[in-house]
Amino acid sequence: MENVEKKHHPEVMHGEVVRLMKEDGYGFIRGLDGNEYYFQQDCLTSGNWSDLDIGSRLRFKGLFAVSVSPS
Repeated sequence: MENVEKKHHPEVMHGEVVRLMKEDGYGFIRGLDGNEYYFQQDCLTSGNWSDLDIGSRLRFKGLFAVSVSPS
């Protein structure tokens, strides 16, 4: 098959919660690369929002953390 375009998916990254505004439904993850990534409650694909806390380890995709789940 010629000229087949391969679909690229965001890399799965790992990190931990460094700031969490539970009442407002968002927080920040520090990735293993040292950068911080914003995420929202509605991006959590597994686990419970109420169980998250500072230091919770997560895996996520993309620059704006999506498909977030405990790791």
